[in-house]
Amino acid sequence: MSIYTLKFPDDGNAGALRLDFDAEDAAEALVSAHRKASSLRGGRAAELWQGARKLCTIRRASNGVDEARRSSRFQTT
Repeated sequence: MSIYTLKFPDDGNAGALRLDFDAEDAAEALVSAHRKASSLRGGRAAELWQGARKLCTIRRASNGVDEARRSSRFQTT
């Protein structure tokens, strides 16, 4: 198991948040991060890290009409 970090930047309202968690691999960490981001900060953007390496940014879809029909999407950086 490896330790991954989910980081929510300070947006001025809720403050910054850092959550460390274990996962078997990056795929499992991505699924867990997606769930945690949705439940903890209502879909706010978050970054998934493995040590000092940024793996991706998780953001909520923002395509107007389609947004209500879609779940959160992953956007890698």
